[in-house]
Amino acid sequence: MTGLVIVVHAPLGVAMREFAEHVLGAAVGSQMAVHDIQPDDMPDDRVPAVLQDIRAADTGGGVLVLTDLIGATPANIAKRAVEEAQALGTQCCVVAGLNTSMLLRALTSREASLAETREKALAGGVQGCLRVD
Repeated sequence: MTGLVIVVHAPLGVAMREFAEHVLGAAVGSQMAVHDIQPDDMPDDRVPAVLQDIRAADTGGGVLVLTDLIGATPANIAKRAVEEAQALGTQCCVVAGLNTSMLLRALTSREASLAETREKALAGGVQGCLRVD
């Protein structure tokens, strides 16, 4: 099973967890680690906790780390933590652009390989952005 870690601007992480619990049930909240990065957080201070959660989330299927905005502090923290986890032998990757469709697709595809879960999450994120009118 693919592990899941979310690293985003506060309070998006908690909101995403609550959204997932609302749609998929309360148990889903325990299936992902969430890191809400505050405006005054320093990356050097946050990377170790994210790394620890990546390592803990790996049950043998790898870990997908979701972040909101590429190039922003949460994404940079996620990238550094993933690089360190990979150096320690953990199979993991980062996907940016987190939205609700991406999160649902990641959560419902976790039984697949990390590569498949990543691709399903990316597809969900893109397919969830549509012009409605």
